[in-house]
Amino acid sequence: MFPHNSLENLEKVAAGISVPSYPIDDKTALKVTGGVVEVISEGKWKLFQPVMQ
Repeated sequence: MFPHNSLENLEKVAAGISVPSYPIDDKTALKVTGGVVEVISEGKWKLFQPVMQ
């Protein structure tokens, strides 16, 4: 459905983001409580941390 949403393309986009980002699928949710992120998943997800330069 989204042919450009490959992991490789998402890694390129994430490299330009200054905060952590999470590509997730439809079986994944993020719960944020007091600034703490919890991944709730039966699917696939990945955490991209910003690159410090």
